[in-house]
Amino acid sequence: MPHIISISRRTDIPAFYPDWLVNRLKAGLVFVRHPFVKKLLRVSLRQEDVSAMVFWSKNYSPLLSRFGAIEKTTRNLFFHFTITANRELEFHTPDYRDAVRDYIYLAGRYSPEQLVWRFDPIAVTDKLSFDLHEERFVRCAELLKGRARKCIISFVHPYKKVLANLKKYTDHSLIDLSEESKRAYAKRLAERAGAYGIRLYACCNDYLVSDKIRKASCIDGRFLSEISKMPIDTRKAGTRKECACTKSVDIGAYDTCAHGCVYCYANADKDRAAAVLKRHNASWNALHMQVDEETSESPEDQEAFKY
Repeated sequence: MPHIISISRRTDIPAFYPDWLVNRLKAGLVFVRHPFVKKLLRVSLRQEDVSAMVFWSKNYSPLLSRFGAIEKTTRNLFFHFTITANRELEFHTPDYRDAVRDYIYLAGRYSPEQLVWRFDPIAVTDKLSFDLHEERFVRCAELLKGRARKCIISFVHPYKKVLANLKKYTDHSLIDLSEESKRAYAKRLAERAGAYGIRLYACCNDYLVSDKIRKASCIDGRFLSEISKMPIDTRKAGTRKECACTKSVDIGAYDTCAHGCVYCYANADKDRAAAVLKRHNASWNALHMQVDEETSESPEDQEAFKY
């Protein structure tokens, strides 16, 4: 059965690697190294092998002129668009007004149902109060009214690398919020969102789920099947305990995103990620390296990890 392609949870391909993506789609093939077992994955991008493409980005602007080429591979597209207006901790993201403009363009080219606004992760620090996040949320919601139907939220998780990067690159300290406080904050956002016709969803924060906030399935195979009018394997990914996503194949790579977001889970070091981008070549058949099909892995390995 055709697979869902995720572009990408691990990095921002639309923002930084649009030419590479178009080249890979034209070739109908991409190589991805598994981030944990380090095996080489040979992933088909041919039209008959792809049921849907799910994009993730904070800046779609570099990709907008390339959708004609992308649509030759599949028109079954879905977009996660993160807009938080939080440039204190997202150093190189676009101004939220520019991002909203691109969101509106995508909603017009496709449909509002094929996009979801992400206001996450919410990082409350000693210098960024929840009240300020709420004010920015409302500012974005006002501009997205009529175009955004869903908004996904979550609160930042204090992973060691998140705390280390906050200390290394900022003078912010993360505030340790209780689940009760987060639920109260989320309820406030849900009420605000409702005034603009937007429904709130919680990603891997099940304690936030209530009558006002639903559980998110960021890659929802059933919904993608409905909009594409084709069968999609709806087995769950099983990546995290509270994750409700359908299984997909992610073609990105960790430590390659240059937005510089200090709470990013996919970058251990933003300086290293910027260096990777500088070395990148759009003709490579993998995101951050050229892969020799004949010698990089044994035929058995290539077949075992073929999609």
